[in-house]
Amino acid sequence: MRPSAVLAAFSLFAFALPLETEVRAQEQEEAAETHIKASVKPSPKKNRARRPSSKPQRSGALPKHLEIAVSIDAQSLSLEAQFRATSARYATANSITPGSPYISGSQRNNISSNVTGNMRNYNETEIEAGMPLWLPGQRDAFAATVATSLFEVEERLALRRLEVAGALRNAWWSAQRAEREASVARNRVATARDIGTDMTRRVELGDASKTDELLAENETLAAETELAQAEGAVKVARVNYMALTSGAPPDGSLESVRPAIDIENHPALRAPRAALERAQAQAQLVDATPIDSPEIGVFGRRDYNDQYSTDPSQPLSNQRTNSTTIGVRIRIPLPTMGRSEPRRAAALAEMDRATAEYERAKRIILAEIKAARDNLAAAQRAAKLADSRLGVANDQFELSRKAFKLGELSAFDLFRVRQLQLDAQRMQASAAINVGAAISRLNQAQGYAP
Repeated sequence: MRPSAVLAAFSLFAFALPLETEVRAQEQEEAAETHIKASVKPSPKKNRARRPSSKPQRSGALPKHLEIAVSIDAQSLSLEAQFRATSARYATANSITPGSPYISGSQRNNISSNVTGNMRNYNETEIEAGMPLWLPGQRDAFAATVATSLFEVEERLALRRLEVAGALRNAWWSAQRAEREASVARNRVATARDIGTDMTRRVELGDASKTDELLAENETLAAETELAQAEGAVKVARVNYMALTSGAPPDGSLESVRPAIDIENHPALRAPRAALERAQAQAQLVDATPIDSPEIGVFGRRDYNDQYSTDPSQPLSNQRTNSTTIGVRIRIPLPTMGRSEPRRAAALAEMDRATAEYERAKRIILAEIKAARDNLAAAQRAAKLADSRLGVANDQFELSRKAFKLGELSAFDLFRVRQLQLDAQRMQASAAINVGAAISRLNQAQGYAP
């Protein structure tokens, strides 16, 4: 028997390999038109075409610090790794087969020792090569799930960027609030020491009592204690901020009020909308895959055995019989309700969940924007009133100091007026910080992450 006849199956499979290479190359050329490319999807950081332009926002420290914070954020890095892993699924979409080709073989031997038997030394060798096949429309549906999954990861990256921006804004204003409180405390210490020096001089001249001197000393110690606590709070707040920015300090300005944007461009809405598109693509893939992938294979079989001649006219002699078979096998699974219905129900349930998440996110965002605008208006009104009160308190304190020097006001009454001024200073500082924080809250609610 000729060996080429036995190995014909191998020639068919060897032909399939270059065929797959040619088909794959052709598919990759067509992919340039359909935007289905294997492992060449652009980096999610660079894909910003659908997002609002950030050029008007490039002011203050937030853009630079946000880039640093996102580059070291664990969840952002995890999403980028997920993007690369999902992009690798394009290799399957561009493949000629949805699974792995296979090679199988078998060998059977039957050696008989019965000399009266007619068949002896039976030998059978079979080799098969095959692969699973795409169902009609299945590959396009699978590629759509990859594309929508990548888009969802990109939108989740944008949402995570907004969340990191929110954390930076909170940490920034915590540091600024601590700085303003420390500034008020320093002013209190300076004024207390100035009054204390004046009070000591007046006691030495006999114009004030020792009680007045002790009252001034008490105020100085209280001011120094408050300053020590405030400076400690400043250090803690700065360390917390710099932990988010890899050492960049919360200095300078942060941001100004941004104009309103289309609510549909909000990252918190784009992410669930992308999840809905991915769920719809998954449902289409389920519809395009009613059965498991069918399989096709080619096989070659060679068998031979020894036989005694059965022709009575011929002398007893040993003869060898052999044969070669080449064929094709096809395996097609049958659809069943037990297989299809659970998958279809799961896909529809995911679509319902994504739709509910989108509607919920939209309600929350609209409420947050309205609350942020009301909060900013209230903070601005409070800041104007706090500025006016501080002006009155400063005038009142200056008049009280002049009256104290003329002996028309006691030290106790002077420090009571000083306490009113301190309260006004603290309120004005807090109101100014509240305005800045309200601006950041409004920008955050509107989805601005430069």
